[in-house]
Amino acid sequence: MTFPVYIQKALDLGLLVEEDGKIVDCKKDEVETVMGMARLIEKMQPEDMSEQIDTTDQEAIVLCRVIGSDSNKAYALWGELRIAFGVGHGQYIPDDLWTNGTLRAIGREIDRTFIGDRNTTSISNESIILSYSQLDQSSQDIDMVEFNKAVTQLADKNRMDDYGDKKSEWKVALDLLRDQRVRAIYNNTQLVSRQAAKAKSKLLEQIQFQQEKLMMCLGMLNGNVGNQGNAIDIVEQLLAPETKGKSIIDRMLNTRAGDPPISVGISALDIDMQGGIRKPGQEQGGRIFVLGARTGIGKSILGVHTSIHLAMQGLVCGFISAEMDEAEISSRIWSAATRHMPNTQWVPVSSINDPTHEKSRDAERIFNSALKLKNSGGKFLLDSPWGADVDAVANSLRSMKSKNPTLRACVIDHFHCLGRHKNAPSNESAMLEERAYRLVSVAKELNIDLLILAQLNRTGMGNDNISNAKPDETWIRGTDALSHIAHAVWIARREKQADENQDKTKRNIEIWHAKQRGSQCLYFDGVKKVPSSFIEKSILWMDYTYSSVKDDDTIGQLW
Repeated sequence: MTFPVYIQKALDLGLLVEEDGKIVDCKKDEVETVMGMARLIEKMQPEDMSEQIDTTDQEAIVLCRVIGSDSNKAYALWGELRIAFGVGHGQYIPDDLWTNGTLRAIGREIDRTFIGDRNTTSISNESIILSYSQLDQSSQDIDMVEFNKAVTQLADKNRMDDYGDKKSEWKVALDLLRDQRVRAIYNNTQLVSRQAAKAKSKLLEQIQFQQEKLMMCLGMLNGNVGNQGNAIDIVEQLLAPETKGKSIIDRMLNTRAGDPPISVGISALDIDMQGGIRKPGQEQGGRIFVLGARTGIGKSILGVHTSIHLAMQGLVCGFISAEMDEAEISSRIWSAATRHMPNTQWVPVSSINDPTHEKSRDAERIFNSALKLKNSGGKFLLDSPWGADVDAVANSLRSMKSKNPTLRACVIDHFHCLGRHKNAPSNESAMLEERAYRLVSVAKELNIDLLILAQLNRTGMGNDNISNAKPDETWIRGTDALSHIAHAVWIARREKQADENQDKTKRNIEIWHAKQRGSQCLYFDGVKKVPSSFIEKSILWMDYTYSSVKDDDTIGQLW
């Protein structure tokens, strides 16, 4: 049986007597006097303040739960651990999390696998042992035999039973591990600082040491550890051998020549996105794309179409809806997903919202489209935080990225529906400007592309039938900041028809290419093609029934 640290020390010193896992006696002559108690305290006083808190059990529970799960579940659990400590994308879990050297080595290997620094993409006892064995001996924290033995023990399916219920013990372990490790780091920092003060070491070094440790403590408690300054020396990153795999040269050499981006399924958007969204490992991310449209035009449909298309092509894509609830947006998503099946398998949005007598057949079709998406290797991550502000959206994006490191793009529907964030300026334009810059910051931080849907101002909201003005980025409501930070801006409006009595929902949509950085281009069979002249406007043929876009005329304008 494992006793609390103080009790165990008393046992080791012979001050207590244990039988069958219970304390049955003590040295009464030493505890019955004040001097005896003083000697007891002196003998048990730890040399290092961090010894007062032992988190070995919590560390073991965490690793046992992860290694004992299948790889997909292990990834999800490890993502929860990183979120609990606020570890940012691409950052390592701090070594201070672990008190036990063996568990630290295992945790470090899992973390490196999670963020893609190892040759394996599987988190299991076999893959962890194999990847550790491939390290240089100088990079191995513990002996290979000891590592192998510890991982095998943690992977034992019966091991978790020793700790209790899987789900409850996991959450308790995370909370205790975080709180107790913060307390241990803090206490040890105070001890070292007092010792340094007695030794009269340099004041600057003392303050820097304390600042580093205290910022780590705050980061762990606030959920943003590792985000307090991430500047790098780019020359050292390029030349230092320990940074192998992170420099621009490594990225260039590891990218296949002519490897095209993934289309969003609408050529009118692809052409201003340099072909679409880049695959994981190609390091092109952090871009902002803005699509402005008046209410009822179909901007949510465009967002659904692009995101489900990317997921069906094998990418991890997110969708954050601040306007519609999960049920409402899900019906559109799954209807659009069925359009990637043969046309005899499509399910209209109306049949999902209001099931017919064919609901069993339609349910099977949706199920088959889900299987196709899964088999493609892609993922569709949906969050619908009703009334969310920009900070909640940023946290949702960080959570998505932490659990899914290969997240490449996310749709935000929509910019003007978000709530007022904390301490926002009273002026609406200034508030929207802050919102825009916070979104671009999180996009850069996570290296993901954001497609932001937005409303138009009064000029853009004018009568479609009357306004013949050429739309531009100034039509976006409330702030110029969105246009300034955007890689591309599109303005969508219904195409003008000779018969103004025609049902508006059956009209085509004009996509005006209001802004783009770089030249327009598309990819055909992996070959980049640039139009001979700038394409100013594209026409989309909509399929409102299935929350999709049928086609557009952009490619036709290239020839």
